[in-house]
Amino acid sequence: MRRPTVDDIPKVAALFAACSMDRIGMVTIREGDLRARWHDVASYDDLLLVEHPDADPPLVAYAEFHADVDPFTGELDLHVEGRVHPEWTGQGLASFLHGRAEDRARRAAADLKRDHAVLRTAVVDGDDRARRFFDNRGYVPVRHLLELRLDLHADPPAPVWPEGVTCRAFRPGEDETTIWKAHQRAFADISTSLPMDLEDFLEDRFRRVPNFDPGLVLLAEHEGEIIGLAVCRAGTQTAREDGWIRDLGVVPEWRRRGVGMSLLRAAFHGFRKRGLTGVGLEVDDVTLEGAVSLYRRAGMRIVRRTDVLEAILRVPGP
Repeated sequence: MRRPTVDDIPKVAALFAACSMDRIGMVTIREGDLRARWHDVASYDDLLLVEHPDADPPLVAYAEFHADVDPFTGELDLHVEGRVHPEWTGQGLASFLHGRAEDRARRAAADLKRDHAVLRTAVVDGDDRARRFFDNRGYVPVRHLLELRLDLHADPPAPVWPEGVTCRAFRPGEDETTIWKAHQRAFADISTSLPMDLEDFLEDRFRRVPNFDPGLVLLAEHEGEIIGLAVCRAGTQTAREDGWIRDLGVVPEWRRRGVGMSLLRAAFHGFRKRGLTGVGLEVDDVTLEGAVSLYRRAGMRIVRRTDVLEAILRVPGP
């Protein structure tokens, strides 16, 4: 058992791939995605590798723990994620790693003088083994994330913009502040959306995106004001040949007037122009039911559901 270094990312990505193929028949996290996640880790002390000298490859299990205070509820949350290689299941490794997660949660609670912590994880639909594991430890589903997809084997319908509305691409060096302000307005009334300052927004949406393409960030304007936006990129977690829609938002006073659908279709055309063969996005089906309906009307279909599970860990006082 040891802490990783950045050189271990390919090994951990290979473990994720082996587990995903065994459980659900597809790879959900690639090396580049894992590298981006580790970039945000405050300390590698919360990452754990388990190796065995007789295993090939030696890495047989992995876990990561992220403790933070939920900005909406004020609860102490510990995000738990782990993988055990298919050839090494049934030997207590998952239970061992979960015990380490509970220990980590207790330490975080003690540091903040809390009497409980919320353990949180995510399970992809179809991973019945993981679901049973967490069910047996008192986890319950609290949110559901849907991934939707559309094949782009033919030209999609053209956007139909409301009168006076135009669409253009993001201009680096000119639009950063205005797009950030429009984004904050468009998502301010979404309960699961976390307000971001300008620098965090630019870092997350643009600077850390590999091969960032400003032509895939679309701005809908009316009389010079941004009223809607689609933040997109080429490549998804599962397919480099797909486009990904990171954000699609419309300011409140312009909703239900066709701006969202037009932005969506404009994004489809942008992907198609670049030779991409599909498009994907992820949405919360609890808080954004209207968005799911919009994407379905645009021809997208649900391809994967992920459940966010939680359990309460009581922490005795000193």
